[in-house]
Amino acid sequence: MDKTEKSSSLKFLITLSLGAFCISFAAIFVKLVGRDILGPTAIGFWRTFFGAGILFLWVIIKKDSLRLPLPLLGLSLIAGFIFFLDLFFWHRSILYSGAGMATILANTQVFWVAVWGVFVFKEKLRLGFWFLIFFAFIGVVLLIGVGSEVKFSSIYLEGVIFGLLTGVIYSSYIIVLKITGQKKECPGFITLMAWISLFSSLFFWVAMLTESDTFILPDILTVFILLALALVVQVLGWLLISSSLPKLKASQSGLILLLQPVLATIWGIIFFSEHLYWMQLVGAVITLAAIYWGSIKAIGNS
Repeated sequence: MDKTEKSSSLKFLITLSLGAFCISFAAIFVKLVGRDILGPTAIGFWRTFFGAGILFLWVIIKKDSLRLPLPLLGLSLIAGFIFFLDLFFWHRSILYSGAGMATILANTQVFWVAVWGVFVFKEKLRLGFWFLIFFAFIGVVLLIGVGSEVKFSSIYLEGVIFGLLTGVIYSSYIIVLKITGQKKECPGFITLMAWISLFSSLFFWVAMLTESDTFILPDILTVFILLALALVVQVLGWLLISSSLPKLKASQSGLILLLQPVLATIWGIIFFSEHLYWMQLVGAVITLAAIYWGSIKAIGNS
């Protein structure tokens, strides 16, 4: 590898690291608003609504097309609904079980993406990947507190279940996003994400009509936090990741993307005094290691 290639690789490594750093704050922003100010559904509405506004403004500034062909509009609607479900469950997992726990559980999507790949893209899974799924299962069991001093309250168990559901649903979102992005008619990733965010916000608005929680923003600080959630995570974080991911080796990408759950766990400890017992830490390490190797396989086959 010559100096130019090394410089280019380093540039994309830094870009991906910044993207993982940005999205690591997602759970923290959600928890900063918390159930005492806004409910998880309202947080999802404002995140996707603000995110859509920023993305559409970005497209206009770049003078790109805002239009999506009808088939892509339909796929974007489906993706928006799945993304709505993803955030609907994940925000509850964050508030009920903790920022670090929820983020690690959500990242088990790596394995579900591979399983979906078998059915949707007719890909084949090697025996080694099934061993990774087995080790990840053991890690998750230890992570949620089996064998440790964790008190399994009903609210905590709900958070764990929601976190695991997030992994399943998020994998579906990635598959739909991959199918949509491969269409020749797709005008660009930013335009696509703008429409998906807008559709997600509409589904959140409908969901809020069935709940008693308010969606009215109570103060400037809450507005600032939700804008930061939309800008830093939904827009900046994912644009940095999407622009650098195809340019790097799978082993590099998989390792760097682990910054998100690791940093989210650290932020949870620093900002909210969350903690994991020793057996849970062992489970976290096993789960993250399995996710890393699973990411290498998933990215390498993409």
